[in-house]
Amino acid sequence: MNPIPIRLKNEPLIEAIWQVQFDSPGAGDALPGLLYASLRKQYSEVRLQRLPAASIPAIVADTEPSLQLAAKVRLDTPQAAFIWQIGDRVATVNCRKPYAGWTRFKECILDLIQTMEESGLVPSPQRHSLRYIDLLALDEAPDLSALQLTMQIGAHKVKRLPLQLRVELPDGEFVHIVQIATPAQAQLPEGIQQGSIVDLETLSREHAATWGQVRDQLDMLHDRSKRLFFEHLLTAQATQLLEPEL
Repeated sequence: MNPIPIRLKNEPLIEAIWQVQFDSPGAGDALPGLLYASLRKQYSEVRLQRLPAASIPAIVADTEPSLQLAAKVRLDTPQAAFIWQIGDRVATVNCRKPYAGWTRFKECILDLIQTMEESGLVPSPQRHSLRYIDLLALDEAPDLSALQLTMQIGAHKVKRLPLQLRVELPDGEFVHIVQIATPAQAQLPEGIQQGSIVDLETLSREHAATWGQVRDQLDMLHDRSKRLFFEHLLTAQATQLLEPEL
């Protein structure tokens, strides 16, 4: 079994996302202003931007499943690598590359939770999840050599063929949603890079009923996600090439 490193020097992570869903009419309209005021206490410059989904009539967005979780407002700051997004039924904290580390990322999540809880607008959170998106470029894509994944369709071994895969893996009281796409490309600060995308989202099987339960689950989501990535997704050779710090 692969050891779990503290961090990787050759970090493949391109974005980390914490998302919470809720069903509180009107909350999505008021939360951006409250979050802006909260963020200004930490950052001298905060930018607020309306996203395209904000122009969609509420009656349309509310009845179309593909639009119900669309973010309508984005907030960011040039002083940090974080993005905050709010919609009618969803709020997220995104940590862009370079990853700030779990301790700092968790602080941002807890700050958003505090803002939402103290507002009184969202008394009951629903589904929340932690998602990590990695771009593996150890070998020229399409290539699955860095992953503990064996696939074969008849006589065709899927090792260096284009692939898009989605699977849900049970893990006790949690579940991991794994999506793999190769070849793929991502727009990063240093430019467009190509490789294989590994998108790992971890959530509890039972949705938290209170904000206290959400807080209690954060470290568990992180630990389970990290364990799956290093023990069951990456090969030992790939981990070594990413220069682990143990």
